[in-house]
Amino acid sequence: MFAIKQYGQQYDDVTQKKLREYKVWLIENYKPKTVNLRLRALNCYLESIGKEKLKLPFVRVQQKSYLENVISEADYEYFKSCLKKDDEMFWYFVIRFLAATGARVSELIQIKAEHVKLGHLDLYSKGGKLRRIYIPKELQNKALSWLAEKQQESGFIFLNKYGERITTRGISGQLKKLAVRYNINSRDYEKKSVNKILL
Repeated sequence: MFAIKQYGQQYDDVTQKKLREYKVWLIENYKPKTVNLRLRALNCYLESIGKEKLKLPFVRVQQKSYLENVISEADYEYFKSCLKKDDEMFWYFVIRFLAATGARVSELIQIKAEHVKLGHLDLYSKGGKLRRIYIPKELQNKALSWLAEKQQESGFIFLNKYGERITTRGISGQLKKLAVRYNINSRDYEKKSVNKILL
């Protein structure tokens, strides 16, 4: 199995500490679904050698992208290219983060430069349940370059014109205007979908 071979290339024995290190390495380099496939194979191997107590828990696979539920892939690519062409990089990264991380708008505005550097953001619900939002490597690298251009090393990355954290209403209002500018709300999906994305 590939996961066993991959683990063996990095570690010479099987310990709880090294298994956890391997899991962290997987999370940093692969998407959650791939991580879980590798962990499943590794857990089967641990059972076969009588070390089932060392089995690793799976990572949570994020929900379908918030944007994916309300906008077609073609429209997303069109929207993204228009924003980049017009140098609307703030809004370009707003929709990139929404699409790539599965974050809700209320979660998006909590992302800080520190989270981009880490590659993930941990959020806790009222019940104390952890929700980890992963930032894919490609998006992380592009966002870090964008932040470097702005000379921002810390703090919330999505700010309003006053330098304060933007509100969900602020994002909604501007994305609606941009959707109209690029004629997105008259394209191939229902108009209510455009509004849903911007709530």
